[in-house]
Amino acid sequence: MASPAAVQQQRSAKIAEYERFIGERLRPDLEAAERARDETQREVLQWEALAVNAKSLREEGREEMRTLVDLGSQVYCQAEVPDTSRVFVNVGLGFHAEMDLAQAEAFAEKKIAALREKVKARVDEVANVQSHVKLVTEGIRELMQLDPGGSSRERNRGGFD
Repeated sequence: MASPAAVQQQRSAKIAEYERFIGERLRPDLEAAERARDETQREVLQWEALAVNAKSLREEGREEMRTLVDLGSQVYCQAEVPDTSRVFVNVGLGFHAEMDLAQAEAFAEKKIAALREKVKARVDEVANVQSHVKLVTEGIRELMQLDPGGSSRERNRGGFD
């Protein structure tokens, strides 16, 4: 039978291993999942803005307009749009398709629906990683509450810490 000091040393090593696992694997996984979820939510907002703007232009019947155009790196310039009946929509992979406003609105709505499903999956992924963190944290807590004899200490009247 192992001595109490050896058992305590093994327990401390196992706690350190679990803490390392949380810090090196689970926390980065959680941060990556949260970033992916947030990025997808931002993309939903952009497509929603396109749908609202296309609908607004179509309903107002505006034929021309002035707007700011992002040239990249947060550099904007004013632009005049002589014909607002057609727009170019980024359909992915660097391709843009010319669409009328109704087509752009319909395309945006389909994209929004697909992205909302993706957001749900990302939220589930975040919750899954959070549950793993909680599970390992609870395992560490249980290891810390074991006495050298191997039995658990009783918690304060059965409550949680």
